[in-house]
Amino acid sequence: MSYEIIEFRDIPNVIAKKILKEYTEKISSYDIIPELIRSTLEYLDNVSKCDDKAVEDMYNTLKSFKLKDITISMILNILPRSLDELRTLLTFEETVPEDSVLNKILEFINQNCQQP
Repeated sequence: MSYEIIEFRDIPNVIAKKILKEYTEKISSYDIIPELIRSTLEYLDNVSKCDDKAVEDMYNTLKSFKLKDITISMILNILPRSLDELRTLLTFEETVPEDSVLNKILEFINQNCQQP
């Protein structure tokens, strides 16, 4: 079976986990699930901090802040708790948003994803 990459985007771990789970459900009835996929799913289960529905909604909302996909993915993977932590994730942005915008992002994250 050959595959063709038709699109590439940076996505958060939780969305990658959802995609892999859907894939394994489809192939499990007629094929053996490769060990790489099993171990990747196990890893993603361990590092995921929010449920997939919350992350998808958060991803779409963070897009409205005009952030790049890679920045949004890093924010949703790490779930920063302070302005300093958030600022370190903005390395791919041409301009860093003002502190008021960054505080809104932090508040939004805290409201939508309970952190351990």
